[in-house]
Amino acid sequence: MKNASWTLSLAVAAACMAPAAAQMQQGSMQSSQLSKAPRLVVNGRVIQTDVAPRIINGHTLVPIRFVAQALGANVTWQPDQQQAVIEYEGQRVVAQAGENTLVAGNRSVRTEVPTQVIQGRTMIPLRAVAETLGANVQWDPQTRTVYVRTAGVAGQQAQPSSADQIRQALNTSLDVGQQTYQAGAPVQMTLNVRNTGDQAIRLQMPTGQMYDFVVQNSNGQEIWHWSNGRAFTQSVTQVAVPAGETRSFTVTWNQQDDQGNQVPPGSYTIVGMVTDSSGVPLRSTQTIQITGGS
Repeated sequence: MKNASWTLSLAVAAACMAPAAAQMQQGSMQSSQLSKAPRLVVNGRVIQTDVAPRIINGHTLVPIRFVAQALGANVTWQPDQQQAVIEYEGQRVVAQAGENTLVAGNRSVRTEVPTQVIQGRTMIPLRAVAETLGANVQWDPQTRTVYVRTAGVAGQQAQPSSADQIRQALNTSLDVGQQTYQAGAPVQMTLNVRNTGDQAIRLQMPTGQMYDFVVQNSNGQEIWHWSNGRAFTQSVTQVAVPAGETRSFTVTWNQQDDQGNQVPPGSYTIVGMVTDSSGVPLRSTQTIQITGGS
Protein backbone atom coordinates (compact mmCIF):
# COMPACT_ATOMS: atom_id res chain seq x y z
CA MET A 1 0.00 0.00 0.00
CA LYS A 2 2.83 2.38 0.87
CA ASN A 3 4.47 1.75 -2.51
CA ALA A 4 1.19 2.31 -4.33
CA SER A 5 0.60 5.56 -2.42
CA TRP A 6 4.12 6.77 -3.25
CA THR A 7 3.66 5.92 -6.92
CA LEU A 8 0.35 7.78 -7.00
CA SER A 9 1.94 10.83 -5.38
CA LEU A 10 4.70 10.88 -8.00
CA ALA A 11 2.12 10.62 -10.78
CA VAL A 12 0.12 13.54 -9.37
CA ALA A 13 3.24 15.64 -8.95
CA ALA A 14 4.33 14.91 -12.52
CA ALA A 15 0.89 15.84 -13.82
CA CYS A 16 1.01 19.15 -11.92
CA MET A 17 4.51 19.93 -13.12
CA ALA A 18 3.79 19.23 -16.81
CA PRO A 19 1.65 22.33 -17.47
CA ALA A 20 4.13 24.53 -15.60
CA ALA A 21 7.00 23.08 -17.64
CA ALA A 22 5.04 23.66 -20.84
CA GLN A 23 4.39 27.26 -19.85
CA MET A 24 8.07 27.81 -19.05
CA GLN A 25 9.04 26.29 -22.41
CA GLN A 26 6.51 28.45 -24.25
CA GLY A 27 7.73 31.57 -22.44
CA SER A 28 11.32 30.65 -23.29
CA MET A 29 10.38 30.19 -26.96
CA GLN A 30 8.57 33.56 -27.05
CA SER A 31 11.55 35.26 -25.40
CA SER A 32 13.89 33.57 -27.90
CA GLN A 33 11.75 34.65 -30.84
CA LEU A 34 11.62 38.24 -29.55
CA SER A 35 15.41 38.34 -29.11
CA LYS A 36 15.79 37.11 -32.68
CA ALA A 37 13.64 39.84 -34.23
CA PRO A 38 15.31 40.85 -37.50
CA ARG A 39 17.24 44.12 -37.69
CA LEU A 40 16.31 46.75 -40.31
CA VAL A 41 18.88 48.85 -42.14
CA VAL A 42 17.50 51.37 -44.65
CA ASN A 43 20.00 53.19 -46.86
CA GLY A 44 22.78 52.43 -44.40
CA ARG A 45 20.87 53.51 -41.28
CA VAL A 46 19.51 51.23 -38.58
CA ILE A 47 15.75 51.77 -38.16
CA GLN A 48 14.23 51.37 -34.72
CA THR A 49 10.50 50.57 -34.68
CA ASP A 50 8.09 50.60 -31.73
CA VAL A 51 6.75 47.17 -32.77
CA ALA A 52 9.45 44.66 -33.65
CA PRO A 53 9.53 43.22 -37.19
CA ARG A 54 8.06 39.73 -37.50
CA ILE A 55 9.01 36.82 -39.74
CA ILE A 56 5.85 34.97 -40.79
CA ASN A 57 6.08 32.01 -43.16
CA GLY A 58 9.55 33.13 -44.17
CA HIS A 59 8.52 36.71 -44.97
CA THR A 60 9.44 39.80 -42.95
CA LEU A 61 6.59 42.07 -41.86
CA VAL A 62 7.46 45.56 -40.65
CA PRO A 63 5.51 48.61 -39.40
CA ILE A 64 4.60 50.39 -42.60
CA ARG A 65 4.98 53.97 -41.41
CA PHE A 66 8.47 53.68 -39.95
CA VAL A 67 9.97 51.99 -42.98
CA ALA A 68 8.13 54.05 -45.60
CA GLN A 69 9.20 57.29 -43.93
CA ALA A 70 12.78 56.04 -43.71
CA LEU A 71 12.62 55.53 -47.49
CA GLY A 72 11.30 59.08 -47.87
CA ALA A 73 7.75 58.01 -48.71
CA ASN A 74 4.55 59.61 -47.44
CA VAL A 75 2.05 57.32 -45.68
CA THR A 76 -1.63 58.00 -45.07
CA TRP A 77 -3.81 55.64 -43.04
CA GLN A 78 -7.48 55.50 -44.02
CA PRO A 79 -9.29 53.97 -41.02
CA ASP A 80 -12.67 53.61 -42.73
CA GLN A 81 -11.19 51.42 -45.49
CA GLN A 82 -8.52 49.88 -43.20
CA GLN A 83 -5.86 50.63 -45.76
CA ALA A 84 -2.57 52.48 -45.98
CA VAL A 85 -1.63 54.64 -48.97
CA ILE A 86 2.10 54.99 -49.70
CA GLU A 87 3.32 57.72 -52.06
CA TYR A 88 6.91 57.82 -53.22
CA GLU A 89 8.43 59.79 -56.11
CA GLY A 90 5.24 59.78 -58.16
CA GLN A 91 4.30 56.19 -57.27
CA ARG A 92 1.24 55.20 -55.24
CA VAL A 93 0.84 51.88 -53.45
CA VAL A 94 -2.25 50.85 -51.46
CA ALA A 95 -1.99 48.12 -48.80
CA GLN A 96 -5.26 46.71 -47.46
CA ALA A 97 -5.30 45.11 -44.01
CA GLY A 98 -6.05 41.40 -44.27
CA GLU A 99 -5.38 41.25 -48.02
CA ASN A 100 -2.62 39.41 -49.93
CA THR A 101 -2.63 42.01 -52.69
CA LEU A 102 -1.01 45.43 -53.06
CA VAL A 103 -2.41 47.91 -55.57
CA ALA A 104 0.42 49.77 -57.28
CA GLY A 105 -0.94 52.33 -59.73
CA ASN A 106 -3.24 50.36 -62.03
CA ARG A 107 -1.74 46.93 -61.31
CA SER A 108 -2.04 44.37 -58.51
CA VAL A 109 0.93 42.78 -56.77
CA ARG A 110 0.36 39.44 -55.01
CA THR A 111 2.06 38.92 -51.62
CA GLU A 112 2.72 35.61 -49.86
CA VAL A 113 1.47 36.93 -46.50
CA PRO A 114 -1.26 39.53 -45.96
CA THR A 115 -0.93 43.03 -44.57
CA GLN A 116 -2.05 42.87 -40.96
CA VAL A 117 -2.48 44.95 -37.82
CA ILE A 118 -0.25 43.84 -34.92
CA GLN A 119 -0.18 45.71 -31.59
CA GLY A 120 -1.94 48.65 -33.20
CA ARG A 121 0.55 48.98 -36.08
CA THR A 122 -0.05 48.13 -39.73
CA MET A 123 2.55 45.51 -40.69
CA ILE A 124 3.40 45.00 -44.35
CA PRO A 125 5.45 42.42 -46.28
CA LEU A 126 8.66 44.43 -46.58
CA ARG A 127 10.12 42.95 -49.76
CA ALA A 128 6.92 43.27 -51.79
CA VAL A 129 6.34 46.91 -50.86
CA ALA A 130 9.99 47.99 -51.08
CA GLU A 131 10.55 46.38 -54.48
CA THR A 132 7.26 47.83 -55.77
CA LEU A 133 8.65 51.26 -54.86
CA GLY A 134 11.87 50.47 -56.75
CA ALA A 135 14.05 49.67 -53.72
CA ASN A 136 16.44 46.73 -53.39
CA VAL A 137 16.02 44.28 -50.49
CA GLN A 138 18.67 41.85 -49.22
CA TRP A 139 18.56 39.41 -46.28
CA ASP A 140 21.65 38.44 -44.27
CA PRO A 141 20.76 35.23 -42.36
CA GLN A 142 23.98 35.30 -40.33
CA THR A 143 23.18 38.63 -38.66
CA ARG A 144 19.40 38.40 -39.22
CA THR A 145 19.50 41.80 -40.91
CA VAL A 146 17.29 43.13 -43.70
CA TYR A 147 19.03 45.70 -45.91
CA VAL A 148 16.88 48.08 -47.96
CA ARG A 149 18.37 50.49 -50.46
CA THR A 150 16.51 52.90 -52.70
CA ALA A 151 17.34 53.01 -56.41
CA GLY A 152 20.65 54.67 -57.13
CA VAL A 153 21.72 54.60 -53.48
CA ALA A 154 24.76 52.56 -52.49
CA GLY A 155 24.44 52.53 -48.71
CA GLN A 156 23.88 56.28 -48.44
CA GLN A 157 21.10 58.70 -49.30
CA ALA A 158 21.40 60.98 -52.28
CA GLN A 159 22.40 64.57 -51.68
CA PRO A 160 19.42 66.86 -50.97
CA SER A 161 18.74 69.81 -53.26
CA SER A 162 20.34 73.13 -52.36
CA ALA A 163 18.39 75.91 -50.67
CA ASP A 164 18.52 77.97 -53.88
CA GLN A 165 17.07 75.10 -55.93
CA ILE A 166 14.30 74.59 -53.38
CA ARG A 167 13.50 78.29 -53.18
CA GLN A 168 13.27 78.66 -56.97
CA ALA A 169 11.34 75.48 -57.77
CA LEU A 170 8.90 74.75 -54.94
CA ASN A 171 5.60 76.47 -54.27
CA THR A 172 3.35 75.65 -51.33
CA SER A 173 -0.40 76.10 -50.93
CA LEU A 174 -2.87 75.12 -48.22
CA ASP A 175 -6.37 73.82 -48.94
CA VAL A 176 -8.84 73.83 -46.02
CA GLY A 177 -11.94 72.83 -47.98
CA GLN A 178 -14.13 75.73 -46.84
CA GLN A 179 -13.75 78.97 -44.93
CA THR A 180 -16.55 78.44 -42.40
CA TYR A 181 -17.10 75.37 -40.20
CA GLN A 182 -19.77 74.49 -37.69
CA ALA A 183 -18.50 73.92 -34.15
CA GLY A 184 -17.26 70.35 -33.73
CA ALA A 185 -17.09 69.58 -37.46
CA PRO A 186 -13.82 67.94 -38.61
CA VAL A 187 -11.53 70.29 -40.54
CA GLN A 188 -9.57 68.61 -43.32
CA MET A 189 -6.40 70.42 -44.36
CA THR A 190 -4.05 69.61 -47.22
CA LEU A 191 -0.60 71.08 -47.73
CA ASN A 192 0.43 70.97 -51.40
CA VAL A 193 4.08 71.23 -52.43
CA ARG A 194 4.45 71.77 -56.17
CA ASN A 195 7.69 71.54 -58.13
CA THR A 196 7.52 74.11 -60.93
CA GLY A 197 11.08 73.39 -62.05
CA ASP A 198 12.44 71.02 -64.69
CA GLN A 199 14.25 68.62 -62.37
CA ALA A 200 13.35 66.66 -59.24
CA ILE A 201 13.80 68.36 -55.89
CA ARG A 202 14.94 66.26 -52.96
CA LEU A 203 14.11 67.52 -49.47
CA GLN A 204 15.80 66.23 -46.34
CA MET A 205 14.35 66.07 -42.82
CA PRO A 206 16.35 65.44 -39.63
CA THR A 207 13.80 62.82 -38.45
CA GLY A 208 10.90 60.79 -39.83
CA GLN A 209 8.63 63.81 -39.48
CA MET A 210 8.13 65.27 -42.95
CA TYR A 211 5.46 67.89 -42.27
CA ASP A 212 3.39 69.53 -39.56
CA PHE A 213 0.18 71.49 -39.15
CA VAL A 214 -0.46 74.14 -36.49
CA VAL A 215 -3.66 75.94 -35.48
CA GLN A 216 -3.48 79.42 -33.96
CA ASN A 217 -6.28 81.30 -32.21
CA SER A 218 -7.16 84.95 -32.92
CA ASN A 219 -4.39 86.08 -30.52
CA GLY A 220 -1.76 84.24 -32.53
CA GLN A 221 -1.30 81.58 -29.85
CA GLU A 222 -0.57 78.07 -31.10
CA ILE A 223 -3.24 75.82 -29.61
CA TRP A 224 -2.92 72.61 -31.65
CA HIS A 225 -0.07 70.77 -33.35
CA TRP A 226 -0.63 67.75 -35.56
CA SER A 227 2.71 66.32 -34.39
CA ASN A 228 1.79 66.53 -30.70
CA GLY A 229 2.07 63.09 -29.12
CA ARG A 230 3.24 61.38 -32.32
CA ALA A 231 6.38 59.26 -32.58
CA PHE A 232 8.80 59.64 -35.49
CA THR A 233 11.86 57.68 -36.54
CA GLN A 234 15.04 59.33 -35.33
CA SER A 235 16.88 59.06 -38.62
CA VAL A 236 17.34 61.33 -41.61
CA THR A 237 14.42 61.14 -44.05
CA GLN A 238 14.24 62.33 -47.65
CA VAL A 239 11.25 63.31 -49.76
CA ALA A 240 11.49 63.68 -53.54
CA VAL A 241 9.19 65.99 -55.49
CA PRO A 242 9.44 65.12 -59.23
CA ALA A 243 9.57 67.95 -61.78
CA GLY A 244 6.11 69.29 -62.60
CA GLU A 245 4.43 67.24 -59.86
CA THR A 246 2.86 67.95 -56.48
CA ARG A 247 3.32 66.19 -53.14
CA SER A 248 0.31 66.54 -50.84
CA PHE A 249 0.02 65.97 -47.10
CA THR A 250 -3.47 65.72 -45.60
CA VAL A 251 -4.57 65.63 -41.95
CA THR A 252 -7.80 66.28 -40.06
CA TRP A 253 -8.31 68.58 -37.06
CA ASN A 254 -11.20 67.72 -34.76
CA GLN A 255 -11.44 71.28 -33.35
CA GLN A 256 -9.72 70.36 -30.11
CA ASP A 257 -6.60 71.91 -28.58
CA ASP A 258 -3.50 69.98 -27.54
CA GLN A 259 -5.12 69.20 -24.18
CA GLY A 260 -8.19 67.66 -25.83
CA ASN A 261 -10.52 70.57 -25.06
CA GLN A 262 -13.07 71.68 -27.65
CA VAL A 263 -12.18 75.13 -28.99
CA PRO A 264 -14.80 77.90 -28.86
CA PRO A 265 -16.29 79.55 -31.98
CA GLY A 266 -14.10 82.21 -33.53
CA SER A 267 -11.36 82.87 -36.07
CA TYR A 268 -8.46 80.44 -36.41
CA THR A 269 -5.35 80.44 -38.56
CA ILE A 270 -4.09 77.13 -39.92
CA VAL A 271 -0.42 76.77 -40.83
CA GLY A 272 0.88 73.87 -42.91
CA MET A 273 4.64 73.39 -43.17
CA VAL A 274 7.29 71.02 -44.47
CA THR A 275 9.95 70.20 -41.87
CA ASP A 276 12.81 70.45 -44.37
CA SER A 277 16.24 71.24 -42.92
CA SER A 278 17.34 73.55 -45.77
CA GLY A 279 16.14 76.68 -43.97
CA VAL A 280 13.74 77.60 -46.79
CA PRO A 281 10.31 78.39 -45.23
CA LEU A 282 8.08 75.89 -47.01
CA ARG A 283 4.75 76.83 -45.43
CA SER A 284 1.31 78.20 -46.22
CA THR A 285 -1.55 79.60 -44.13
CA GLN A 286 -5.33 79.88 -44.28
CA THR A 287 -7.87 81.43 -41.93
CA ILE A 288 -11.20 79.78 -41.10
CA GLN A 289 -14.22 80.74 -39.03
CA ILE A 290 -15.83 78.37 -36.56
CA THR A 291 -19.43 79.23 -35.84
CA GLY A 292 -21.73 78.06 -33.06
CA GLY A 293 -23.93 75.02 -33.58
CA SER A 294 -27.30 75.50 -35.20
